[in-house]
Amino acid sequence: MSSRTTSFFLDPAPPRRIEVVGFLNVWIPVVMLAATATALTTSYAAAVGSALVPGLSWIEWIATAVFLVDLFVSAKVDRDVRGPVRPLLRTADFLAMLPLYALTGFVPLLVFRLLKLFRIAFWMSIWRQQHFALWNALRLIYFIYWLSLAVHALTSGWLLLRHAPASVDEAQTMYLHSLYWCISTLTTIGYGDITPQTNGEIIYAMVIMIFGVGMYGYVIANISTIITNLQPSRVRYLETMERLGAFMRYQRLPGELQKRIRDYYTYVWEQRMGYDESSILRDLPPGLHGEVSLFLKRGIIRKVPFFREADDDLVRDIAMQMHPVVYTPGDVIVREGDPGSRMYFISRGRLEVRSVDGSIHADLRDGEFFGEMALIYHQPRNATVRAASYCDLYFLDQEGFNQVVRIHPAFEEHIRTMTEERRKS
Repeated sequence: MSSRTTSFFLDPAPPRRIEVVGFLNVWIPVVMLAATATALTTSYAAAVGSALVPGLSWIEWIATAVFLVDLFVSAKVDRDVRGPVRPLLRTADFLAMLPLYALTGFVPLLVFRLLKLFRIAFWMSIWRQQHFALWNALRLIYFIYWLSLAVHALTSGWLLLRHAPASVDEAQTMYLHSLYWCISTLTTIGYGDITPQTNGEIIYAMVIMIFGVGMYGYVIANISTIITNLQPSRVRYLETMERLGAFMRYQRLPGELQKRIRDYYTYVWEQRMGYDESSILRDLPPGLHGEVSLFLKRGIIRKVPFFREADDDLVRDIAMQMHPVVYTPGDVIVREGDPGSRMYFISRGRLEVRSVDGSIHADLRDGEFFGEMALIYHQPRNATVRAASYCDLYFLDQEGFNQVVRIHPAFEEHIRTMTEERRKS
């Protein structure tokens, strides 16, 4: 097997994106169940003998039927696979499908059934790519799955070295004892109540001990990492709060100011899971950046009279120039008399429009906007707007607006016509 092929199964993503939809959502678990059953019975039958494995013939013929159908089902999917992975999968599927043991009764031929595990690894990689939000949860599930198969194989190896069981009940009891020995040895506990007697058992035990030491550290490290990564945003939030606490204590900030800072970061974590929208969009290529921006902001842009009749290209360009900003309760967004260079769109929250004497003229809520006149005519603000709650806003500044107008010159005339009509009315 080439290094490139090997790395494919270690890599979480297949060579090309393949969607698991429709019939495949039902079929793949069936194939996985059949492959897992044959993997478990193969090593167990090799250890105790095929005669002591109840239903082995049924499992073999059912697996043959499932693998035969999967040979044709997977053919369509494999057309999207590139490189040496495709012939490897096709060959493994074909050999795993052949009922060699059922036709010959030769137990070692069961090993060909294990080749179907390559297909299982392939489907797992696709699932993890397709369900990216569940990446760490799936990683934990896959880890437990492969670890369980490995423990079963090592248990069967130890069982093979012991005396041959005479009955099904004795074989099952011996397997249980072997599993107990294998787990206690792999986890480096090793009570010593089951000890090797022959040279072969001694050598096998030493190999398992060496393997167990490495695997024990690997298991602990991976499980702790996976569990930590199940809530990466919470971990990042706690780290941020710890750094903030140290900074505020060092700078001796007032208690009320410390509370406001903590409340702000808590709000950002609860509403946005701690992620910065601007940095995420900035890392996307221009096409995806535009599509995501349009999806997030189209509804709020269309509510503005200037943009209500604008086509999607214009709305997309406007959306790409809008930037998110968060205000805490009591923050002043614009102050009466100050020069204006931004237009604001309210995504979430409540704002108050106040006069000089502090009286409230109006409330602004989700989906509303303000500041468009100052943006277009460069005139001072005619009112003070302050946040009455935590507010998620988008703003379009003068530079971004001018850039949109340069791309769509006819739009500038449309805006000026509408604003003149609004000023006269």
